[in-house]
Amino acid sequence: MIFKSIITFFILSCALLSPRAPLYAEEAQPEAQVYFNNGDRISGKVVFEDGDSIKVENEFVGAVSINKEVVKEIVYGNQNKTSAPDKDKSEEKEKPGLWSGDASAGYDKSGGNTNKADLALRLLLNRKTADNEFTVKGEMFYSSASDKMDAQKWYNMFRYAYSFHERKWYNFYKVENDHDRFANISWRLLPSLGTGYWFFNSPDFKLVLEFGLGWEHTEFRREARDRDEAVFLPRAMFEKALFAKSRITQELSLYPYLTQPGEYRLHSETAFTNPLSDRLSLRLSFTDDYYSDPTGDAKKNDYRFISALSYSF
Repeated sequence: MIFKSIITFFILSCALLSPRAPLYAEEAQPEAQVYFNNGDRISGKVVFEDGDSIKVENEFVGAVSINKEVVKEIVYGNQNKTSAPDKDKSEEKEKPGLWSGDASAGYDKSGGNTNKADLALRLLLNRKTADNEFTVKGEMFYSSASDKMDAQKWYNMFRYAYSFHERKWYNFYKVENDHDRFANISWRLLPSLGTGYWFFNSPDFKLVLEFGLGWEHTEFRREARDRDEAVFLPRAMFEKALFAKSRITQELSLYPYLTQPGEYRLHSETAFTNPLSDRLSLRLSFTDDYYSDPTGDAKKNDYRFISALSYSF
């Protein structure tokens, strides 16, 4: 009898003193919403929590383990409760929504029977708060074969979005500007506005769909007259976390012309990003631009594969 009591006492002591014991093993799992420092959010049932991490069971993406270092706030049911680690007062006063960015550059040079050179530059700036997001994007691509230029493209984009209705819906206002020498585009300007919806918006998986309307003005390099067209703007994007913090991203933008039925442009970009260090990554991307009715001797399909080093800041 004494021996049995000692064994029982030992088992109970181990269970109570274990530092990694789940907080919710013997009770109903509470619902919670976890807000991240970068403005993202995930909701679900809390199946595990201690001083360093929390594990949330989401009905769409399954169980997600989260380090509390990246957590801003955890909301349980209708009560607010901040479970992030204790921080210095100076850190608590830090202003949210700081600018972040990503710059990448890729260069390829080959020689022999045919001299070939490719240069690609990309810059992305983003400022995100709880409800607002500002994005600035710039890209440039140049290539030559046998010392003769065969590609010259650049693209700029300025975008503002405002979130509402539990931050799943948002309105956006965007201006796109691009140039493509060998597609006979001197410059093209496209202001637009619309709305979008986040189906998933967690660190491991993102899926968004948006629709907009815009007015496109195009000036051609030769022959064709300038054009002004009303454009419908559906766009879809998803991002999935893979092994070792690598990610795959797919973005698809369609530009059907409302004033020219049956005529449209399509932009597709698939990118794989693999981190080499905290800030440096290898980025492999495949981009396809399609135009159903190009001018002059320009081809309908223009695709390219780019490998680049990317630096986050």
